[in-house]
This record gives sequence, structure tokens and C-alpha cells, in this order.
Amino acid sequence: MLRHYRAIHENKEGHGGGPAKARPTRKQDLDEALVNLIVKDTQSFSVVEDVRFRAFVALLDPNYVIPTRQAVKAMVDAKYVLERNKAIADMQKVAAVSLTSDMWTSINMDAYLAVTCHFVDDNTCLNSVLLGVQQFPHTHTAENLARVKASLMEEWGITDKVTSL
Repeated sequence: MLRHYRAIHENKEGHGGGPAKARPTRKQDLDEALVNLIVKDTQSFSVVEDVRFRAFVALLDPNYVIPTRQAVKAMVDAKYVLERNKAIADMQKVAAVSLTSDMWTSINMDAYLAVTCHFVDDNTCLNSVLLGVQQFPHTHTAENLARVKASLMEEWGITDKVTSL
């Protein structure tokens, strides 16, 4: 009963009989931890449908209802938008940024390009943001690289912060 009270009623009533505080519920905390597991450990959305994963979670917390694959995808998308907007706001505060590119070819001969932006914030802390990964239909030519970089700089609003020597 105590678990039920804490999970359901305590959040509605708040502590001390006053209005409820805007603090995350246990479900929200677990959902966020699940999103972090999927994003940071590059897990598939389908992990939530795995029988052994579900059994493990049920053993840890029988009251937790694992979100569907579609719900997890929506949560990951929402987290991406939030983090992307925060990164864009951070980049707008700095005078200049530096871009790096990583190129590789898969075993199937598909060409890829990843562009990362680096900048120093007000606290002299180096930040890095992956602007995007692009698959090329052909090869890594200078024209293709320049086109992708220009497109990403425009999309992230940093065109005026990148200078060439």
C-alpha cells in the first residue's frame, strides 16, 4: 500500500497537504532512464519487446509498465529536439565554431560523412555537437563534402560562425 500511495497519491497531494510539487514520478524517471539506455548505448527500439528484457524489468519493478516501441521512439525524438534546441542556443552565444569531418566507407561501399561542431562556452569548456551523418549515393568528393557542410551549417544557424583560412 505504501508503494501505491507514493506512486499515485503522494504526487497528487504533495508533501504536507499543500499543492503537488512538479517533480518527476517514478514512471517518468524510469522512462527517462530507458531513453538514455537506448540513446547512449545505441540500443534498438525493439529492445522493449524483447522477452528477456521485459522479464528483467518485471523482476526489478513489477509495477513499471514498459512503453511500446512507438512510445519509446516518440520519447527519443522529443529528447533529440530538446537537446538539439539547447545545443543551437549554446552555439548562438559563441563567436566562432570549428567543424571536423569524419569520412568512411562501409563494407558495402556506401560512403558516409559525419560533421561535428566544436566550440568553447562562457566557462571555457569545450563542447562538441554532432551536426549530422550523411550517406552519399556516390563517393567522397570535395563538392559533396562542401555541399553537406554548407547545408548543415545553414540548418544549425552557424554559417556566420565558421571562417576559412
